[in-house]
Amino acid sequence: MTDGLEAQGVLDPAWRAAFTEVPRHVFVPMFYNHDGSTVVRGHPEQHEEWMAAVYRDESLTTQQVTMPGTGLVVPTSSSTRPSLMARMLGLLDVADGQSVLEIGTGTGYNAALLSHRLGAGRVASIDIDRTLVESAAAALKEVGFEPRLRTGDGASGLPDLAPFDRVIATCAVPRVPVAWVDQLADRGVIVTDIRAETSTALATLTKVGPDTALGRFHAVPGHFMWLRAEASNPLRNGAFDFVFDVRGARESHTALDPSILDDPNFGFALALHMPDITGSYRRLDPDVRILRTADGSWAQVEVATHRTTQAGSRSVWDEVEGAARQWSTLGRPQRSRFGLTVTSHSGQHIWLDHPDNRIPG
Repeated sequence: MTDGLEAQGVLDPAWRAAFTEVPRHVFVPMFYNHDGSTVVRGHPEQHEEWMAAVYRDESLTTQQVTMPGTGLVVPTSSSTRPSLMARMLGLLDVADGQSVLEIGTGTGYNAALLSHRLGAGRVASIDIDRTLVESAAAALKEVGFEPRLRTGDGASGLPDLAPFDRVIATCAVPRVPVAWVDQLADRGVIVTDIRAETSTALATLTKVGPDTALGRFHAVPGHFMWLRAEASNPLRNGAFDFVFDVRGARESHTALDPSILDDPNFGFALALHMPDITGSYRRLDPDVRILRTADGSWAQVEVATHRTTQAGSRSVWDEVEGAARQWSTLGRPQRSRFGLTVTSHSGQHIWLDHPDNRIPG
């Protein structure tokens, strides 16, 4: 596995020993296949399948729930793809003697990698799910590490253990919590996945002042699960609702190619233009895209025919067309041209190319 990460060019040499010596299989006692079946550690007939999967460069779902009333199965924890962890740990740019706060303990594998590199006493990790924290602690102890683990809301960080030289979030957030900036040491670094319903991108920020962190997005998607406030609810915005009000639905045709929604750079721009999008779906028919906003307005568009259906108080697809025009005016920039600034007094804002070139929204 480690040789494969090196061949991809994603493994910083300083992390080779950690990836070689920390056994990932200890942190994956079981996982779910795509068909819902399970593969379990210690099952004689599944041993080869289990070990082969654990040491492939794949994310493995290790916990999931079925949402009430929908039958929808939603993952709530996973062992992240090793190449993505290697990229993030490289971006973290740690040095001997530094301390790290991890947001999202999960299986404990990343906490083990950090403990190997820095020493467990310099690693703290928090997760909303007590069951995950307890199982991670057992797995970490099995391989000889006992970092400081806590159960709680990761958005609040761990103020009693601050300051930290580094913060790494293995969960997705729409905005960087101010608490992470406040708990960061001077010139400290945050690595996180900034996610919206239509985009995801890793971001690296450096603390440049007493209450300010500044950094850039990367062209690397995170696709992490949401940081959530309740262990029992895996969704960022509470109850999941598949009901769409069709009253007053309006049909038309669009000149905008709907496949633009598949462009990750436009998805990023769309999230800036319409931050209140709460759902972005594909029906079983891959030709259909659906977008929904916080007020219940929605739009459906067919890629082949360009036929659109909109309903609600807003014309959602018209707003998508406006976002596309704005993106084109800016020169269709890639995600990596955008940056962000987070301050304790004014929160987060996004900019293009330079911090002074602030994007409205």
